[in-house]
Amino acid sequence: MENGALFTARKALENEIATHTRAIIDLQGRLNTMTTIARLSPELLSEIFLQITKEAYDDYRDCRLPYYDASRFYAWVRVAHVCHSWRSVALNTPRLWGHVILTRRQVVEDVLALSKKAPLLVSASLINTADERAQIMDKIAQESARLQELRLLGPARFVQDLCSKLTGTANILETLALSDNGDHFHSNAGDTTLSAVFRRARFQRLRSLEMRRLLFNWAAPIFSSSLTRLILSCSSGLQSLIGSFDELLSALQTMHDLEFLELEDVIPPLPVGVTALPTPQCTVALPKLRRITLIGQSLDCANVIHHLSLSTTTRTTVIGRGNGGAQQLISVVGERVVRDEPLLTVRLTRMYGTKLQLRGWRKVVEQGALEPCVELQLDALAYPSLASHLVRDSKMLPKVRNLEIDSQYHDWRWRDVFSGMPNLRTLSVCGDVRNDFVAALSATRKGKRDRPPSMILPHLRVVNFTGTRMCNPDYDHVPEFLDKLEDWLLLRCNYNLPIDKLRLTDCLNFCEKDAARLDGIVPYLDWDGLEQYESEDEEDKDEDMFYEEGWDYDYYDDYNGDPWAFF
Repeated sequence: MENGALFTARKALENEIATHTRAIIDLQGRLNTMTTIARLSPELLSEIFLQITKEAYDDYRDCRLPYYDASRFYAWVRVAHVCHSWRSVALNTPRLWGHVILTRRQVVEDVLALSKKAPLLVSASLINTADERAQIMDKIAQESARLQELRLLGPARFVQDLCSKLTGTANILETLALSDNGDHFHSNAGDTTLSAVFRRARFQRLRSLEMRRLLFNWAAPIFSSSLTRLILSCSSGLQSLIGSFDELLSALQTMHDLEFLELEDVIPPLPVGVTALPTPQCTVALPKLRRITLIGQSLDCANVIHHLSLSTTTRTTVIGRGNGGAQQLISVVGERVVRDEPLLTVRLTRMYGTKLQLRGWRKVVEQGALEPCVELQLDALAYPSLASHLVRDSKMLPKVRNLEIDSQYHDWRWRDVFSGMPNLRTLSVCGDVRNDFVAALSATRKGKRDRPPSMILPHLRVVNFTGTRMCNPDYDHVPEFLDKLEDWLLLRCNYNLPIDKLRLTDCLNFCEKDAARLDGIVPYLDWDGLEQYESEDEEDKDEDMFYEEGWDYDYYDDYNGDPWAFF
């Protein structure tokens, strides 16, 4: 009896505590309504939460390891944990839950339920068909009528099967990004399932299409007039399986609103034995195209550009591969530059001794200021003279005022470089230069009629050196580069063509006394003040670094016959 009375009394106290707790929570909620942020309407809060969700979705889309970063996406849900009011707003905003990243089945099912009838933006990364997320995609496919965006990375066979389930039902789909994870692409080389699916599909509102490492056909109706963004890539060597060059042109001809185009190894090749560009029978106008990127064999890329009519504002990037067609590609790009506004700033780089890169701007810009208007990259290992052809014969550089050139990985033929840029005003050099550099700058030309001779580059006024060796450590190679530079500066003054500004940054074997020598010649000497010297045996140390104690030389020598055997 006493225990029963005690239990009743305890229960009454617990009920009273619960009542007071609810009252306190109610009072705290009313107090929260007096804060500044609580004055925001539920509609405005909903838009703020939606922006947070979109940013999280975009961050996941751009991450490098989507499979492992999927669970981090839902960190945005913490905004619903701040207070009861915010939780209510979040739960009653279906658009928030329309952003779906595939993780665990229960999470995806809960999110789909909360999204109600809102459009779905789905992103999934699968390792193989046995992955649990592959089964969840069947649940997504049932909601295909709500799909507004679908991004899928996984095995090619799974991607093909999923696309077949979307046929005829994804009526509001605007973005489709499909990519094979690359594990077994070679086994699907002859599979045309994806092309067959797209022959039946009709995505009337599709704006953005991206397919990487997947076979398709240029005649597929998915390449429709509604597209504004198109990114396609295939495995090198399979271009003959995706249709003809005429079908490519026909597909592009329907895309009047295209703004972004990227093609990598998807350009049907010219017939075997053809080494010259054919005369275009037609040209495809893409007036709204803002950016085009072509990656493939040089001659094939040149063939595409040869058949396109682009706006002067279109940013063009071409990466040409292979031993043939490089000169034709340079000529085609050069013709386009000549037709459009001239290049005023150019950056030339020889990447690792094998890649020749040109980046150009139609305005005078500082280093790294803007994306280039034109970017051209070529395989130059088998063509030592290709760099000279680019700067001397391409006719795209005569108006250049600002030249940035990297001499670290390449010995440029400086006479060819400077002869193609008579209007040069600013010259920036990174790395060491050969002896013929100053000789090329010192070249003179005969005067016309009765005029006296003059030096090349009459408009040159600013010269910048970065990471350049001004002389040898012990000044034992007379004349040193510094001596030649000084003589050239004086020579320019004698011809009444002085250099107004000389900038030295991170240069080697240069001191304050050396700066004083140049300071009396150049009106403005901008030296960073760093005195860096090389030691005599520094080069020998570099050569011996791989032969120190502890290395098993015989172990590596065993693989000299076959360089791949070690791997």
